[in-house]
Amino acid sequence: MERRRFLQLMMATPVIVSIPMQPLLAAPGDASQALLLRASELLTGRRGLDVGITERLWTLLCQQDAAFPAQLARLMTRLNALRSEDRDQIVTQLDDEDVKTALTIISPWYLGYTGHPSTTKAVDDAHFVTFLSALMYEPTRDHTIRPSYARAGGDYWAEVPAGVTAPPMSAQIREWGDLSPIAANTIKQPDAPWLLMVQGKAKTLVEAEAMLAQHNNT
Repeated sequence: MERRRFLQLMMATPVIVSIPMQPLLAAPGDASQALLLRASELLTGRRGLDVGITERLWTLLCQQDAAFPAQLARLMTRLNALRSEDRDQIVTQLDDEDVKTALTIISPWYLGYTGHPSTTKAVDDAHFVTFLSALMYEPTRDHTIRPSYARAGGDYWAEVPAGVTAPPMSAQIREWGDLSPIAANTIKQPDAPWLLMVQGKAKTLVEAEAMLAQHNNT
């Protein structure tokens, strides 16, 4: 997807908290991190973003690209000149270089990581920024939970859900574990035809069975 359009889509997500934009003022702590926080708030439309996340994001983005501080300063000069909270207008007025910098900043706030995770390599350039505070979960937070977090806490599944009539269960069901009457104590050996197909020695079940028959007859 074209960068500018992608940035527009990300910036179009609902704004949770917004206050009138103020000129960039001196802030306690590192001035560069304060600049990054200001840019992040303008681009996401949020106020009160986590300072700890900002500090971690600053470190990671500088490690990722040594030119990032200069790119951020350039972008903020443009944002301050625009003096606008209209994010559509902001994207329209940015040049391609500033759009690239804006995406570098805004993506970790929504996705929770910098870089590009790989599913085919053991090592990539992705680095964790935040999970619970990733903004991509906010638009649906009333309907879905953040992945891997149980809505009702640990072992919530042991209780019968409201409105559900469950059959009688053993009083020891919580202690069963792998001693459940229907639990498999050992891993079943795969069927020979299936194993041949998984190993790539046969393409079809018919071919696998024919190979086994030939082997048994020799």
